Amino acid sequence: MNVLIVDDEEKITEILALYFKKNGDTPYISHTGEKAIQIIEETSIDLIILDLMLPDMDGEDICEYVKRYYNIPIIMLTAKIAIDDKLKGFRMGADDYVVKPFHPKEVVVRAERLRPNQSQKEILQFGDIKIYTNENNICLKGKTIHLTQHEFIIICLLIENPRQVFSREDLINKIEGIDSETNPRVIDQHIKNIRKKVGADVIQTVFGLGYKMNEKVMKNEI
Repeated sequence: MNVLIVDDEEKITEILALYFKKNGDTPYISHTGEKAIQIIEETSIDLIILDLMLPDMDGEDICEYVKRYYNIPIIMLTAKIAIDDKLKGFRMGADDYVVKPFHPKEVVVRAERLRPNQSQKEILQFGDIKIYTNENNICLKGKTIHLTQHEFIIICLLIENPRQVFSREDLINKIEGIDSETNPRVIDQHIKNIRKKVGADVIQTVFGLGYKMNEKVMKNEI
């Protein structure tokens, strides 16, 4: 299990990383929210240990971000013991709560309870492409391919609706919300990147309209 440990206290991240390694897991460490988000977007993370108080952003904001775009369990770490603080964390999507000080074994045991069940993976499939939606993984002919957060959202949407044509505006609204001011042309670059990673013919350009999955790929006609 890939475990991301986010805390600005190096002693805490080091000791937790040690205990998770002993448990057979692969720990990733971040001391800032910005670095944590970068790791989440670049790595297939199975569980996040997240401190509420970070130097550059609120842990609750990171929790909300993760739960919006990913299906990753989160254990909150906090020095706050008030019930209102705990309830706020749970409302943001936290799956469990550990109050400092704590023993590292307690965190590992709580993490085990949230370990993803291999038999309950949600899978989307299109031709030779398999997508594990609850892990943000894409598998092409048995090989794991990394996609960025935005690329992953786009290909999932297209595969879930293989016959539907999506405009740039449709896709940018799905990624960033209907109030987004981002130029929809950035979608062209995302599509270009996806094609490089999973195959040039997988996504079809429908002139003047947008993009859709290429059904010939699904039928292995290409």
